[in-house]
Amino acid sequence: MNITGIIRKLKFQHSIFLVLLILAIVGAFLYTGTASIVEDEHLERMGSVVAVIISVACLLVGFNLFKRKMMEARNMEPAESRARKYFMACMIWWSLIYLPALIALALFVLTAYYSFAALAVLHWLILLAFMPRKANIVVLLRLTDKDLN
Repeated sequence: MNITGIIRKLKFQHSIFLVLLILAIVGAFLYTGTASIVEDEHLERMGSVVAVIISVACLLVGFNLFKRKMMEARNMEPAESRARKYFMACMIWWSLIYLPALIALALFVLTAYYSFAALAVLHWLILLAFMPRKANIVVLLRLTDKDLN
């Protein structure tokens, strides 16, 4: 697969992550709106601590892994190998943004505590902010016009 194809596939995968997460958020809101959920203050408190710790840990680990893999990719030859390495780095990074959102949504469904839903929406926004852009990829991977054709 050429570099343009890898970039196209990367954008498609990112769109899939965004759509699946927004569908999960909407589904969680629909479920909690119709379900009778018994309040459990202990679960809300413990869940809040767990959700925040997992969220921060995944974001820190994910970003550091992404950054390290990016540095490895910048020095690889040929350009297609750099693009493949970037693709894998993005998939790991996005998965580590996505996972805490799913955990927060599961806790939201169990407790109907809206801070969990807000955390999931925050992760969706973070995922949206890291949308792949061709211009950024070209700069990050030091690609030339020849590499893109």
